[in-house]
Amino acid sequence: MTTERIHIIIVAAGTGARFRHSQPDSSFVALPKQYEMIGQQSVLAHSIQAFDAVATDAAEFVGITVVLHPADRHWQDLPPVASPHPIQTTPGGSQRHDSVRNGIRAIQLQHPNWAQDWVLVHDAARPCVTAAEINDLVATCLAQGQGGLLVKPVIDTIKHSCDGHTVDHTVDRRHLYAALTPQLFNGADLLKALTVFEADSITDESSALEAQGKAPLMVVGKNTNIKITQYDDLLLAQHILTTQGRL
Repeated sequence: MTTERIHIIIVAAGTGARFRHSQPDSSFVALPKQYEMIGQQSVLAHSIQAFDAVATDAAEFVGITVVLHPADRHWQDLPPVASPHPIQTTPGGSQRHDSVRNGIRAIQLQHPNWAQDWVLVHDAARPCVTAAEINDLVATCLAQGQGGLLVKPVIDTIKHSCDGHTVDHTVDRRHLYAALTPQLFNGADLLKALTVFEADSITDESSALEAQGKAPLMVVGKNTNIKITQYDDLLLAQHILTTQGRL
């Protein structure tokens, strides 16, 4: 049985403008959200360590590439992050797709024979993802030889508004799913998709593959796989991580 190789990219290149604007005290200077502390560790460290317990006989996790903002000055001040996987860093770009592409190219430099390998992309701002979710995604994609992503069904009533003030109509949510991370794709396919596309239409890795005519698999994730966007999300993430036994 062939063991597939998976490279992990954690995107931590954002500056967190929405997060800073949501902080409760205007005199408080918020860090980029990936460097805020939850317990004794940063959000980014928790996101890296979410992969500690991920294991499958069908795949080898080769290493983790953390994509940082080009002007990042916080990573070097973090205590070393303990991980069973080798960790390297690389500068990101001006937009998400630039950052992921830079991450893939950093992997290429380290692993010249990477062409058949898989790349798993995760947001640094999602520290509460579980090993079970990641394992489910990996098992599903490898079994079918097709890339995919974690999702969750949309359960809220969704309103459409052109002006942001009044409702135009209610959207049928029966076929709507919110995209989560990680997202897992063949590395060469993903690099191609992130190189040839309409930039404004690409909001995640899946949408880049969709633009190439692919139909990514969907694996239902957990509601606890939240993305830290507002300052108050830190408290929710702390509660979730405590419940998971990770604090």
